[in-house]
Amino acid sequence: MARSGPTSEGSDSTVMVDGRRRAYLDRCQVRRREYFLLERIGGPFRESYLAFDPLSGPGGDHFVFQSLPAGPATEQRLRVFRRLKDDGFPRAVEWERRKGRVDLVLTWTAGITLAEYLEHVRAGRRPPVDPGQAVRLIHGLANGVAHLHRRLQIAHGDIQPPNVIISSQPSRLRLIDFGSAWTSDWTTLRSEGDGLHRCYAAPELQNGSTPVGFAADQFSVMVLLFELLTLQLPYGGLGGKAGRDDFARRAAQSLTPPSQLADTCRQLPRSLRDRLDALVLCGLALAPDQRYSDPHRWLGDLHDLSARFRVTPELPPVENALTRVIEWFVKPRTTSDKRNPS
Repeated sequence: MARSGPTSEGSDSTVMVDGRRRAYLDRCQVRRREYFLLERIGGPFRESYLAFDPLSGPGGDHFVFQSLPAGPATEQRLRVFRRLKDDGFPRAVEWERRKGRVDLVLTWTAGITLAEYLEHVRAGRRPPVDPGQAVRLIHGLANGVAHLHRRLQIAHGDIQPPNVIISSQPSRLRLIDFGSAWTSDWTTLRSEGDGLHRCYAAPELQNGSTPVGFAADQFSVMVLLFELLTLQLPYGGLGGKAGRDDFARRAAQSLTPPSQLADTCRQLPRSLRDRLDALVLCGLALAPDQRYSDPHRWLGDLHDLSARFRVTPELPPVENALTRVIEWFVKPRTTSDKRNPS
């Protein structure tokens, strides 16, 4: 990483961020732009920082800075980010090759992680998501995943709550952390264990022998829907581990419909309840060929169910309520309180 040393703005190494002075860890230059590294973010295995560029627009802007080891994995990551040009995903602002490393700057997504939100819900500090809202949020996320596969030929490969941000205005789920994403022509070359969270990874990935594809990312998204609806993981808490040889025999019949686990789902009108259960059970099938066979049908069923929730008079509107919940997390907190690995 090319580092510039202490700034001339003060011997205490601070920079003006959002109208106040804030200490920074270091600063670096990527091409001709200088970034102040405010804090380390993300997992322990990646050198990733929340960065600030005071010259980016009025008042400056936040970014994610990563210093990656040179090699095939980093080159594949750059291949992914060259294709990600949609504002719905993190985008590469710029990168620079150095001796043995590649410095990469990505856009920053403000919000809280789904993992944080679920933690607060389980602790009773925040209200749970209404089933209709859960379907709407997952429908938006599924559209993004389908776009990755159909248009960009990218498999995310690591869809789990810490890698999903809940943003507001309007509230929606956005994928971050594309560190395990691979283009379709390289998925067979992924290292074993990449993006393999045992509970959220699809059953067929548990032995590391199957390339990540649409069916695998679909399974991970549907685990998130199940968790939003019930605050539990499917298959009695096993999630994708249910497909492993040591669990498969007893776990195959342990997938319980959401309406049998959550009062909010049980109280739905029967037509909605049955459609919701059917959608979830299909997307969580242990065998990939028993899930939705293509993105169009998957998105179609999600869209149809979401539309039915919107026109059902028995269900109260919750869009504004969820937006207020997310803003409660985001607005009062300083940027240093947020986690946004990419």
